[in-house]
Amino acid sequence: MQQSPHTPSPPPGCPLRAHTKVIATIGPASEGCIGDLIEAGMSVARINFSHGTAEDHRRRVESIRSEARERMLAVGIMADIPGPKMRTGRFAGGQLNLEAGDEVRLRWGGGEAQAGEVLLNFDGFIEAVSPGDRIVLADGKLELVAEGVQGDAIVAGVRRGGIVRDRQGVHLPDSPIDYEVPTEEDRDLIQLALELEVDMLGISFVSCADDVRRVAELAPELVMVAKIERQAALENLDSILTVADGLMVARGDLGVELELEELPLVQKSLIQSALRAGKFTITATEMLESMISASRPTRAEVTDVANAVLDGTDAIMLSGETAVGEYPIDAVATMQRIASAVEISQRYHDLPRPSFRSAERNFANAAAMAAVQAAEALGIEKIICFTESGNTVRLLSRYRPNAKVIALSPHQNTVNQMTLLGHVRPMVFRREASLEEMLHMAAEMLVARGIARYGDEVVFVAGVPPGIARSTNVVKLHRIGEEVKLH
Repeated sequence: MQQSPHTPSPPPGCPLRAHTKVIATIGPASEGCIGDLIEAGMSVARINFSHGTAEDHRRRVESIRSEARERMLAVGIMADIPGPKMRTGRFAGGQLNLEAGDEVRLRWGGGEAQAGEVLLNFDGFIEAVSPGDRIVLADGKLELVAEGVQGDAIVAGVRRGGIVRDRQGVHLPDSPIDYEVPTEEDRDLIQLALELEVDMLGISFVSCADDVRRVAELAPELVMVAKIERQAALENLDSILTVADGLMVARGDLGVELELEELPLVQKSLIQSALRAGKFTITATEMLESMISASRPTRAEVTDVANAVLDGTDAIMLSGETAVGEYPIDAVATMQRIASAVEISQRYHDLPRPSFRSAERNFANAAAMAAVQAAEALGIEKIICFTESGNTVRLLSRYRPNAKVIALSPHQNTVNQMTLLGHVRPMVFRREASLEEMLHMAAEMLVARGIARYGDEVVFVAGVPPGIARSTNVVKLHRIGEEVKLH
């Protein structure tokens, strides 16, 4: 790992960091500098269960928790389960060169493929693939078109050639093949995630709401992140949004299933659909890919990250850049700088805000909207919300306030789970006996920590009586330092 001598830092005047959260994947390149990643702007650490051992994951989780405690900052942990990844088998010499116009046979099997054939590690494709269906190999580098079935194999012609290597990814974007989600491996890893007490679970290769529901039944206390990577997920998006807590726009595999030119508009559509449904979004894959080996991103990458922020995403994610790259701290700080620069622009402030969601016609939703509108009307920079479950904070985040939402909860797991929400800074705060006491003690704590000053105007959002989940019914305009009176 290297570090640039000119490590970017958040712009002056942004002590609470960007509204948009930065997620960094922890791997061999970054597990030794987790504290630096937190200081550079990482809000959520991602553990990719597709790579590494249980001991690797355990060591990294312990380090993240320790470094976060030392800095008195909340850092969420998202474990990403691998799902039913379809792959090629092995080839003589480790690879096969296919040229456009070649004919190839695809069949199920282990061992080493014979000349002119590709082995696949999953069953059911013979029945699922029809003539004319695309078969995409090497995660998008090669494209075949099915011609028919001969015995136990699909015969396909090569439309776009190249080299396919052992154990590379396979996609069947036109074929209704059944996937098992969660897989048996996933089930074991979900148990590991529960043992490690992570906060969020990324579910790979979701096709429908039942995929999410089955995982949620195994880990009901974790936040469910549905990774949108398949054409089928786009077709079933509305039902997926009813059961998932949020979406990841996983542009790598999704960009293989779709035509590349469709991907930018799909990204924008997914983010807007999630916002309308009151769910969070993560935009992921190759955002600063060049920083795996370079200390500065390309101009196109900077524009890509900025556009994701302008789309309204809650979080932007780094994968290889921080897991195996040479400049993990620079990558996080660069994300933070780009997001901060976008968020102080007039274009960002002029973005349309989500309207009141009638499906959540309740006190909490109305209080959240009222708090955001009051802050906007008066130019108030902080909304302070007391929460047990995080639900009201989710609603506040959804309305994309210009104010920073300071989310206070007595539950560490609730605090950690809120780290993914845009516009939110979550903190642990002890529950007091009365609401008046809570408002007073919260104001004093924020002053002591340098987050607020005496005389600052703030909006308090809370519930009476305190300590009851989903009881939000109070919005109070308050000046820090003045006596708190609610009657």
